[in-house]
Amino acid sequence: MKTKYNYNFISGLKISFIWLIFLSGFLVYSQDDETPKDTVGFNKGKVELSNPPSIVSAYTYDPVTDRYIYNSTVGEFNINYPVILTPKEYEELVMRESMKTYFKQKLDAMDGRKAGADEAKKDLLPRFYVNSGFFETIFGSNTIDVQPRGSVEIDLGVRYTKQDNPTFSPRNRTTTTFDFEQRINMSLSGKVGTRLNVNANYDTQSTFAFQNLIKLEYAPEEDAILRKLEVGNVSMPLNNTLIRGAQSLFGVKAELQFGKTTVTGVYSEQKSQTRSVTALGDGTLQDYDSDRHFFLSQYFRDKYDASLKNYPLINSRVQITRIEVWITNRQNRVNTSPEGNNLRNIIALQDLGEAQLNGLDDTEIVGIDPIPAGFFNVLTDTPANNANNDFDPGMIQTGGGLLNPNIREIVTSGSGFNYPAIEGLDYSKLENARKLTTSEYTYNPQLGYISLQQRLANDEVVAVAYEYTIGDEVYRVGEFGNGGVESTVVDPNTEIPSTQCLILKMLKSNLTNVDKPIWNLMMKNIYQIPGAFQLSQEDFRFNILYTDPSPLNYITPAGNPPLSLPADVAETPLLEVFNTDRLNYTNDPQVGGDGFFDFVPGITVDTQNGRLIFTTVEPFGNHLFNKLRTSNPLEDYDNTTTGYNSNQGKYVYRSMYKSTGKTVN
Repeated sequence: MKTKYNYNFISGLKISFIWLIFLSGFLVYSQDDETPKDTVGFNKGKVELSNPPSIVSAYTYDPVTDRYIYNSTVGEFNINYPVILTPKEYEELVMRESMKTYFKQKLDAMDGRKAGADEAKKDLLPRFYVNSGFFETIFGSNTIDVQPRGSVEIDLGVRYTKQDNPTFSPRNRTTTTFDFEQRINMSLSGKVGTRLNVNANYDTQSTFAFQNLIKLEYAPEEDAILRKLEVGNVSMPLNNTLIRGAQSLFGVKAELQFGKTTVTGVYSEQKSQTRSVTALGDGTLQDYDSDRHFFLSQYFRDKYDASLKNYPLINSRVQITRIEVWITNRQNRVNTSPEGNNLRNIIALQDLGEAQLNGLDDTEIVGIDPIPAGFFNVLTDTPANNANNDFDPGMIQTGGGLLNPNIREIVTSGSGFNYPAIEGLDYSKLENARKLTTSEYTYNPQLGYISLQQRLANDEVVAVAYEYTIGDEVYRVGEFGNGGVESTVVDPNTEIPSTQCLILKMLKSNLTNVDKPIWNLMMKNIYQIPGAFQLSQEDFRFNILYTDPSPLNYITPAGNPPLSLPADVAETPLLEVFNTDRLNYTNDPQVGGDGFFDFVPGITVDTQNGRLIFTTVEPFGNHLFNKLRTSNPLEDYDNTTTGYNSNQGKYVYRSMYKSTGKTVN
């Protein structure tokens, strides 16, 4: 039978189908261009169910093909395609799955949310088994059990700083650094078999290095000759007064038993150490207090040791009656107190007021190079005074000196010298220098030095003018701002005002040069106790120790063969060697001292500011060099190559005072 189709119907169906395709394409295209809009919908999610017990999934080994075959079966029928693996692939798969399961169990234990987590934490590391009969014979069993405990903390950060300081170069105004800090506190206890125990402790925040311990202890059977063998940190305690025991040893300790006789032997080195720890007001001195304490002249520096040789009596007739201290004015601070205006233009001269001194070369006293003929105008050892040399400000108007009237004006001060002077070395000029108030510094009226409350920066200048008496004689160095040179003068002819510079004694230049005598004006025998102030003699203790290799409070002979020490140094406490122990507790002189640091306010200690003061200019340098001197005339403090004997070469630290490095090891 044949079926007849209507042509018009078929044609219409074709046209409708074509229009449907066209509209579908148009709709898809319009959806691609449509802007996404927020819609509210839902997610059906996904549910996964374990296979029922009727489905068995397992690996089977086919010895014919030497392959492992993975099948999922229901009864005898496979429900999936098999997976075929080589023996190597199968071993790798089993290893990955075992590791995945193991770490999941340990993470669950550390998380602590599942049942049995506390018990699982005790066994984070598995037990190891050694398949060796020889191993079991030595250690008693074939198991190795390791139990670590502790914590590891790591802090990582980035520190960015920006300083809008015009004194810094643009490159140095911003810095970016990494901040890294780690803290480890770990302990490990292990047991190898039944006879060997391993214990280790490590803490990055421990006070002493020997507190980090490691110890191996081997204990065989009771009937063995070797009862115990210890390796690592051991101890040798002895309960008698005849022989002292020892702690903090590192080495080997063995206990042997022969019948009723027990022998204990130790071969080790002592790992203990001595260290001062800041606690309850105690402190450790590291470097001298730099850029804060200054001698007023080379004269006072030269007389310092002799003045304090028999302290508490100060062998000095000096009495400073008036002093002004000027420094670089960075903040343009103005004094409005009754003391008067504190801003002046100044010219600070390195060699102002200096005279020749016995025992010193002229180049150690003044920095002018070369020294002009007839530069010094007084006898040797004359106290510091303006008229001592040709830098005398009184000779500016009269002539004959090294200064001319141009030095009074800050603009023309460079041409105010009658010789080629170098700024920063021979002199420094400051515009609007600031005069310190009496609360910003202290001074010793007999020993001739000042102490600033605030440490100076490297490029800051400090200069002084002072007046003092020795008996009936009055001496002056520098010019005072009050009652001295007027700050402003008016030319009577032109009626134009001009500023007048003060001529002062420079104690610190804006350029540090250790080869110039001005470097010696900075005191290097005063030490600041960290965080200390308002010191009290009660319970105050201070000691000097040399560490070589263990701390000793006396000097031992050096050299090969050892060079004998002078009688006043050999087996003498260092406090006495450095002339800081010659009194008893009531500050009365006592032969050999009393074994304690002499607490004398104003001489050996600055009680208010918490500072220690040595009674010699260079305690670890020239003073100790002279203490260790022998009869050899070739010994020379300045000749570090061949001018030192073996004791001086070992214990004298000349570099502390002749260079900018200060730390003594």
